[in-house]
Amino acid sequence: MTLIVRSLGIQDRERIECILNEVKVFSSEEINVALELIDSCLSGNPDYIIKVATNENGTVLGYVCYGKIPLTDAVWDIYWVVISDEFQGKGIAKNLLTFMEDDLKAKSARAVMVETSSRPEYEPARSFYLKNGFIEVSKISDFYAKYNDKVIYRKDLNSKN
Repeated sequence: MTLIVRSLGIQDRERIECILNEVKVFSSEEINVALELIDSCLSGNPDYIIKVATNENGTVLGYVCYGKIPLTDAVWDIYWVVISDEFQGKGIAKNLLTFMEDDLKAKSARAVMVETSSRPEYEPARSFYLKNGFIEVSKISDFYAKYNDKVIYRKDLNSKN
């Protein structure tokens, strides 16, 4: 399968909403937040960058959303990495992550952060970040809800990595 990574277009919104619903990980509130970021990006907000991965037919398989963390000199945040159920485990998230890291290095980013939930359904995401060079730097107990911690990861992007 040929994978194409490109910028988000208005034509992608409906497919991304379907993907967010099909993965059965996100609450309706989380999906609404994801869609707000998509709409913000489509409206021209430069604070968010969204790249979509498509196949050779143009079907959106997943996306990554990231942005610079305000008040930092060169640290960025990953807001979302979501891959369609049908295409998980095929290296698409890894390709999106590599694309994003190359983009951030070109922007002289020092590091990238990502935060996620400690809920069991987020275990694949936590494993993915660890497998791709992120280090757990913090865990805030009962952050999202009782027994639902916020887990924060960091990856340095300097030339030594």
